[in-house]
Amino acid sequence: MDPQLILPLLRLQETDQEIERIERRLRKIEEERKALLKELEEAEGRLSELENSVEKKRKELKELKEKIEEEERALENTERKLTRVRKDVEYKALLREKSKHEDNILKMSYELDDISGELESLKEEVSREKPKLERRIKDIKEELDDLDYEEKAGKRKLEDLVKQREERCKSVEQSLLNFYEEARKRFENGVIVKVEEEVCTGCGMKVPDVLFSKMLKDKSIEVCPSCGRYIYYKL
Repeated sequence: MDPQLILPLLRLQETDQEIERIERRLRKIEEERKALLKELEEAEGRLSELENSVEKKRKELKELKEKIEEEERALENTERKLTRVRKDVEYKALLREKSKHEDNILKMSYELDDISGELESLKEEVSREKPKLERRIKDIKEELDDLDYEEKAGKRKLEDLVKQREERCKSVEQSLLNFYEEARKRFENGVIVKVEEEVCTGCGMKVPDVLFSKMLKDKSIEVCPSCGRYIYYKL
């Protein structure tokens, strides 16, 4: 086959390969975006969880302090009653009430110490993790912005290539174009491929010596007997 007939087809193939490359990258961008959004959700969730845990523990501590203060007021009131009571039965009842308040205060004081310790541990955990999470959240958002920019650029380039393809199709002989369009469905790495060291780079099979000699002599475009691709040695 005359190389001049195949050159427009080769240029069309180059355009198609670039279109396929960009489409693969756009699909990859979408996968990367989904992974980043998932990581972002997890990081923001963890940050919120840490902050909420501290706030929750502070509220728990505050409520317990209020309960202790309430018990202390009740204890003071009971002690005042003890100074005024005259009957033995009432006095003993107030003593029991006083003991109950004291026990409650003691129990809640131990609980207060535990919660205070837990709060300090949480605050330390937040101080360690929060800066890391905030940095990662910032990085993820920047990576998402970069992906958005790359995606927009890729889509613009894709539009240009589609238009270029339409123009290049017009310069290819119709019978060759029909063969090419059909062959593209079967061959992933090109319909027109180079021969290197007497091997078809499309299928990896050795080109018969007679055929290769003809290609060297005539600088012609031939069909690989193994895979059916157009093959060339030099154009």
